[in-house]
Amino acid sequence: MTEKLLRTLSLLRGYLSRFHEKGYDSSCADEIISLCTEGDDTPFSRLSEVFGLERFEKGAVLLCLLVSVSGGCAKAASQLCAADGVYITPALISALFFGREDILPFTELLTPGSSLDRLLEGAAPVFNAPLRIKNEILTFLTCGSISDPSFMQESKREAAVPLKGQQRAGRELVCFVRERDIAEPFILQLTGAEGSGRRTCAERALAQAGRGYVHLRLSESMTEKDIISLSVKLLLSGRIPVVSLCESSERACRLLERLADETGFVISVTGAALTGLSAGLPTVITALPMPDIREQYELWVNACSSLELSEDTDLAELTGEFDMTPGAIEKALRYAAALSGGGRLCSADIKNGCSRSFVTDMGGKAVRLDCAFSWKDIVLPERSAELLHAACQQVRLRHAVLNGWGFSEKMPYGRGVSMIFTGPPGTGKTMAAQVIAGELGMDIYRISLANVVSKYIGETEKNLNDIFDKARLRRCILFFDEADVLFSRRTEVKEANDKYSNMEAAFLLQKMEEYSGVVILATNLVQNFDEAFKRRMRFIIDFPFPDAQRRREMWLRAFPEKAPLVDIDLDFLVSQFELSGSNIRSIALHSAFLAASENSGGIGMKHIMAAIRNEYAKSGKAFTKAEAGEYYFDT
Repeated sequence: MTEKLLRTLSLLRGYLSRFHEKGYDSSCADEIISLCTEGDDTPFSRLSEVFGLERFEKGAVLLCLLVSVSGGCAKAASQLCAADGVYITPALISALFFGREDILPFTELLTPGSSLDRLLEGAAPVFNAPLRIKNEILTFLTCGSISDPSFMQESKREAAVPLKGQQRAGRELVCFVRERDIAEPFILQLTGAEGSGRRTCAERALAQAGRGYVHLRLSESMTEKDIISLSVKLLLSGRIPVVSLCESSERACRLLERLADETGFVISVTGAALTGLSAGLPTVITALPMPDIREQYELWVNACSSLELSEDTDLAELTGEFDMTPGAIEKALRYAAALSGGGRLCSADIKNGCSRSFVTDMGGKAVRLDCAFSWKDIVLPERSAELLHAACQQVRLRHAVLNGWGFSEKMPYGRGVSMIFTGPPGTGKTMAAQVIAGELGMDIYRISLANVVSKYIGETEKNLNDIFDKARLRRCILFFDEADVLFSRRTEVKEANDKYSNMEAAFLLQKMEEYSGVVILATNLVQNFDEAFKRRMRFIIDFPFPDAQRRREMWLRAFPEKAPLVDIDLDFLVSQFELSGSNIRSIALHSAFLAASENSGGIGMKHIMAAIRNEYAKSGKAFTKAEAGEYYFDT
């Protein structure tokens, strides 16, 4: 408690003790009011300035403070109020500081929402209403600080890697804090992905502007009373609230607006711009972008500088495979350290940590595929295999070429790796996509067209936008099977449906060019693709129907090494049956189950012929005696 406030309370104590005998003393009352608020910046003078307190309100706060810290004054006040409890009444305040026996001129100062309502318990426009000072106001006046642990935060250390997006957003924030007249309630929305440094950016900007901050979380469970109590603390501390909403519901937005009304200025930290704010409330949105590929590489290097890495750990490859914020990189490394058991971190550990640190729920619009296949499982023409390896290299070397060699400056968009797999059904398009995902250690999601394409205008674009947004952070592989449904050739507008179909195609092309990950489009009708799509693809890879040589390889690879084969006529199978890779794998599995069910000790031609007959039946094709030759048998 300051010396000036102690002198003021001492003077008030003496005035209170003789008031019963001598009554109202205007000169003493004037001296008390002027002494407590004149001159230097004391807690009481700040309280008076922030809330614009008038003489009646100042007297009320002083008197309530006095009886809270002095038992003798509390007893004297209760005698003057003719009350049993220890409290002050509006009637006593009016008598002490104005010499009046009524409170008619002061009723507005005691109504709900008034300054006294924020500072005192029980404020009401009734002459004998029991008034007590609120605990946080008592602490502020006696200790000169706010008794709330959240108000003790300090600005975070400077970032080891300066990010252009954070610096730009920080400059905008500094300008708003320094130059804007915040007498009018105002909300500044700082948006960005989780872990992008939104809070840190706000805190550093406020520190640069010479303003303190408090980080708060608002939830729907908070009440109007909670907001008012919080606002009083903020106003007295002179700090600006940096607010994270636990929910982005309409009620949460109303609470945020109420806080802005009370304090004048709020910084909101969210993933996306809030849509539930009132139209009349001034608001500005400042977006915090993702770090570019060079910055992400520097973030990886800095985050791993204190870790022990194995020789195979390639941070440039990690940068190319994942699109991550500073916070996401730190989170992924924590996961990786836990999963590795405390040993040296290898690339596989870190990639696993990256995958675990993301939660990708496509909402039924895409299904994650298991990457069970490797290069040894797939049989392709030499040129097609070369292109698949080249695509993997472009993902791995993304950082070295785009950043190290400066190609990112020449490519503002279209930095992802996009491919078209074209060929008949069953020729290995889906398997090839899984092989790439396994080779790169990336997750792959097959887009469910049934849940994406909609007959309602704008819904298809909305669904695709959701998929690309969720896939962006982890830069996973998006696999569009039967993609000609979505990426069909744009047509001349002859009716309304043609117009909207062309808009969908243009939107898809835009999202693919914006996406920095891997997109694979599989089709057996590449001739139906729009030329604009084919021209913008990095690779168009052909998956032709297998010739005899590749069918032989497929038959050999279809059976695991442990599978017991008995007198298999491979030459006959290759020459007699023109089957796709998918058909051959299905036949191999079916024949194995037939052999196991008979307990015959091995898989023979009889079982394979039965499996081929079943495969033919699925497609409605007749299995003839001429095709089966010497291996034909009646069922």
